[in-house]
This record gives sequence, structure tokens and C-alpha cells, in this order.
Amino acid sequence: MTPQKYEELLTLIAPHITKSSKRREAIEPSERLSATLRYLVTGDAQQTIAMSYRISPTAIGRIVMETCQVLWQVLSSKGYITAPNSVKRWKEISREFELMWNFPNCLGALDGKHIVMQAPARCGSEYFNYKKTHSIVLLAVCDAKYQFTLVYIGNSGRISDGGIFENSMIGYGINQHSLSFPENTILKGSDKVLPYVLVGDEAFPLKPNLMKPYAGGGNSRSERIFNYRLSRARRVIENTFGIAASRFRILRRPIIAKTELVIAITQAIVVLHNYLMEDTNKGRATRYCPHGYTDSNGQSNGQWRAEVASDNNSINIRNCCTNTYSRDAKNVRHSFKEYFNSPQGEVPWQWNVVDSVSNSFDQQPITIEELLQ
Repeated sequence: MTPQKYEELLTLIAPHITKSSKRREAIEPSERLSATLRYLVTGDAQQTIAMSYRISPTAIGRIVMETCQVLWQVLSSKGYITAPNSVKRWKEISREFELMWNFPNCLGALDGKHIVMQAPARCGSEYFNYKKTHSIVLLAVCDAKYQFTLVYIGNSGRISDGGIFENSMIGYGINQHSLSFPENTILKGSDKVLPYVLVGDEAFPLKPNLMKPYAGGGNSRSERIFNYRLSRARRVIENTFGIAASRFRILRRPIIAKTELVIAITQAIVVLHNYLMEDTNKGRATRYCPHGYTDSNGQSNGQWRAEVASDNNSINIRNCCTNTYSRDAKNVRHSFKEYFNSPQGEVPWQWNVVDSVSNSFDQQPITIEELLQ
């Protein structure tokens, strides 16, 4: 965070965290914000933060809770994280996905994470997840520029695989068609009329407005082309989570806090991520996400992958669905596949990328004579 961005952030939230006292000198808003940011960025214990700022650990706990809640409320109200509420805004996101990631009619990439925390007092197995840790669930959709657009925070980690998606407001909006998606449109250079969709990985169900890759290792060449094109768009949300985890290091270890504070911390990180990514999207130099920090063309790994260990605090969610899906969903995916394999919808490098990946089903069996040679 640059000094200018810090001063701008302090100006926004200072009126909401300023305290006054007749008995003693109150802690200044700048000190409250600094202590909270240091807690989120370093992941140090609250007692360590308290010693650094010469504030009692109890006061630090109250300051972090209050400041995180204010950050979420104020920055959300300023539009740093808001669900697209118009067809125009959804189409802007779709154009960005098509220009940057070559997936038409895409309105966002969807993924979910378990935010690991210590076992809450007297909670039993309410937050106990499949990794045998305690967690809450963060389900999110992002745009083509690594910014969150839809988030749902706070589901218990114990909820079944299918329940994570179906019980969330995002899943409800997709199932009930209440997210104001644009009407079906014709793909460029084609006569195919297809709906606008979100893209996700194998964990999510296949629906007419939610695409997932073809499963299995023996896919045909055309199916591998579809999987590659979908992966280019889907990896945006993977990068978004990775950037946030690499910058806010509290996400690299179990959070030692009450459930309410863990939810507030997650909300603050999500909205701060969008706030700090704003300069990047305007083309300005930024310390938060410099050039080369994200994946390039779905092939070259970004720098954040070297900083975020595979066993960090953010755990991937498992399958949220069964293998059954409707005929409409199957037809939509098939139409996208045909389009990506046609001259109108192909990208020049897709064939080399897919063919360069060895596939055991495409290889001829090795004879004994060849093996002896």
C-alpha cells in the first residue's frame, strides 16, 4: 500500500473509528488502522501487535474487530465491492473476459475456500470440515481484472459438499435467475445463441448459466480445447484468492479468533483487496500487484504461487454437486465446445497448447522390440 492510498483509506474510515474520552487520551484513528492492517498483513498474534503498539491485548482485539467491520461497511458503500445490478455492467464484465481471456459470454469466475480457524468454544463439530480442521466458507465470483464482484462469507465448514453452493446466496441467485444476467445473445461470427455464464472447476454443478470442464483423463481433442479455454477464464479467481493470501498473511495459518471476528477479518480482506487492486486496473504502478505477479496466458505461473504454500490456511472446497445435469446444461456446454473448435471461435495458439500435453489415450502402445532398442 502506498502512503497516498493509506491516507485516502484513513480519510474514509477515520470518522467512524474516532473515539473521545474525558478520563484518558483516546487511541488515534491512524493508530487503530495501522494496528489492524499490521495484524492482517503479518498474521502475528494479537499479543505481539499489542506489544508493538504499547496497547493492551484486550484493546487490540476490540480495535481489530471494530476496524474490520468499518472497513467492510465503508468501502462497500463506496462501491469497492458491489454486485453488478444492471445488464450494462454485466456486459462490460463479459467484454473484458472475451478480450483478456478469450471466453465470450462469461460474467465471472466462481470458486470457494475454507478459511481455517481455531475451534470455537462450545461449538462441537459445527465448523469441523473434511480436512479435519475448523473453518468458515468463502464463496466468491470475480471479474476479469482480479476483483471480487459477488461474495458469500460465513457458512459453516461442516456443511456438506452440495450444501456449500446450494445454501449460499450466490447459488440461490444462479438457481433462481435473480442476478439480472443479460438475455441470451449470438456469439461473434456465429449463429449460435447462448446464455451468459459463470465458469467454475469440477467442484461445481453444470448448469445452463454455470460451466465446468469435461471430467476424465480420456477426453477427445475438442473437449480438451474446451477445457483449456474454460481454464483460462477460471484461473482468474484462483489468482484472485492467491494474490489476497500472499498479501494478507493472516490467511497462511489458522486464525486464532472467535467466529464473528474471523468473518469480519475475511470481509475486510476481500474489500481491501478490491480497494488496492483499483490502481492496478487503472494502469498505475502499485506495490500490491506488480507486473508478473499473476499467471500469464494460463501457462506461465505468477509470482504469488511461489509465495503461497499449498498447505496454507485457504483450503479448496470439494465437490458441490453430483454428476447429473440437465439436457439444457449439456447442450450449452456442447455449443461452447463447438464454437471454440470452429474457425470463428478458435484462438491461434490453442491447438499447440492442447497437443503439447501428453495424453496416454492418444499414444500408440510400445512394442517389446521398441522397448529393447
